[in-house]
Amino acid sequence: MLKQLGIPMSNAISLFLRQVVLQRGIPFDIKLSENKPLTFESLNEKTFNDEIEKGLADLTAGRITSADRVTEKMRQDYGK
Repeated sequence: MLKQLGIPMSNAISLFLRQVVLQRGIPFDIKLSENKPLTFESLNEKTFNDEIEKGLADLTAGRITSADRVTEKMRQDYGK
């Protein structure tokens, strides 16, 4: 991204450090993600149906990986 903006990495770091000094802290919010796994109990009917539709769309488009394939890949990568 920096290359696309025409900013060398060293300049980007210098800009960041200057902002730390000027703002007397990190120049942006740092937050933990609010992402939590969905539970059936937390979904209303519309949200549940929307999630099912997303899953079916991923399945149809081939954007899924089977658990067996994930296990196979982990064994290849980590030798277990």
